[in-house]
Amino acid sequence: MIIGRTLAMYADPTFWTILALVILQYWQMQRNQKRMFGVHSYSMKQQVLLAAVYGMVGGILASFLLTVCGITLNQLGLNYIWPVAIFLMIINMRFLCFAYAGGLVAVSNVLFGWPAVNVPQVLALVAILHITESVLIAISNRYGAIPLILKKEDGRLVGAFNLQNFWPLPLVLLSAVAVPQGEMPGGIIKMPDWWPLLSANLIAPEGHQWVYATMPVVAALGYADIAVASSPSQRRKQSALHLGLYSVTLLGLALLAAKFDWIKIFAALASPLGHEFLIQRDNRREMEGEPRFVRPEIGVMVLDTVYDTPARRAGLQPGDIITRLNQTGIRWPYDLELALAELPPEGWIEYERNGVLQQKKLKFDKGKTLGIILVPNGNESSYAEMRTERFGLIDWFKRKMGA
Repeated sequence: MIIGRTLAMYADPTFWTILALVILQYWQMQRNQKRMFGVHSYSMKQQVLLAAVYGMVGGILASFLLTVCGITLNQLGLNYIWPVAIFLMIINMRFLCFAYAGGLVAVSNVLFGWPAVNVPQVLALVAILHITESVLIAISNRYGAIPLILKKEDGRLVGAFNLQNFWPLPLVLLSAVAVPQGEMPGGIIKMPDWWPLLSANLIAPEGHQWVYATMPVVAALGYADIAVASSPSQRRKQSALHLGLYSVTLLGLALLAAKFDWIKIFAALASPLGHEFLIQRDNRREMEGEPRFVRPEIGVMVLDTVYDTPARRAGLQPGDIITRLNQTGIRWPYDLELALAELPPEGWIEYERNGVLQQKKLKFDKGKTLGIILVPNGNESSYAEMRTERFGLIDWFKRKMGA
């Protein structure tokens, strides 16, 4: 039933509206990459197709977990969470996340009794969405990894990757509906005795009983990260693992909070504080680590390959160091240009990957374009600047007060 309702969302105009926004995001990323390198490394059609397919996988997973836990729309307080999320977005775009908004709404409920939300269910929703995000990050691999030239705080120009993904998420959520006793609608499915894991604790009107109906909802998930000291795949695996551990821990706290009231405040605080600790810790380690994509002493290092080119088809990856093209040894980028000018329609390339020399055949069918983006030499005029971010609500208030 969940799979069928999820697939049915592809006929919903809302899904296609969100997908259009996803297309716009990838188009802007492609335009920025072409401005920096003169080429783009991925196919727009492939990116959008993968976004839709991965979104479907994420939607089915999230819907299943939400149903198992018994999360209902009735007491989630989305009409409170969204305004808080928008306010936080004004402070900083990365705060547009239910981990912060949902956590703050839950804390307010525990401390002040307002707004009227089911704290364990709110926190379980946050946890399940992040579990889904961690899975999508893990299976995305190189998809959504955009190369860039980054100027570090010490002035060095290094190669890096902007990791960005956007997924339209077709969800199936439960809604508790009060019906007169004895008038059970058709199609009711009998659930096991242990279900739901999180009770809605709703009081039915006199002479009525609760039944659960499924409600299709289209949501969206986004992932943004940067790889400087790690390869894109390593960075994704690390992010997915840490986010998954955070999410499972938060879900466990939500389930415990449903049984023990004293745990609610700790679970509510864990949502925003745990997420912020995770972001700050991982970003600091990545930005302060030794850059991975820098010019080697001998050879030329690949930052990325261009879609549908000999280099991409040969399987070259970020970080590979090209040392020979046919009979020509490659020590500097200029050597690579000379070797390409003399290259026959077919040849071979030698490169070093993780200290191991490898060879691959090359076939040129569209001129003598290898299709690689090299790490920066250090004199590039187009680059991005990024500083280690330590930004929070206290800093924002200090700036507003002129402190």
